[in-house]
Amino acid sequence: MDDPRRAYVARINRVTDHIDSHLAEPLDLATLASVAHFSAWHFHRVFQSMTGETLADRVRRRRLEVAA
Repeated sequence: MDDPRRAYVARINRVTDHIDSHLAEPLDLATLASVAHFSAWHFHRVFQSMTGETLADRVRRRRLEVAA
């Protein structure tokens, strides 16, 4: 894996870890983009591209999984 992609994967992994550890709190785009050190617009595009789901879908899915 090349370095730029590896850096993006690390940033997205940091966000998914943050989501999992803060599920009971409000999780908005601006906050999660700052965790990844991206602009909100760029972060949303990168997140969806790399995970295959939107940020809102990811948060909703994880909250439902934990609740079940």
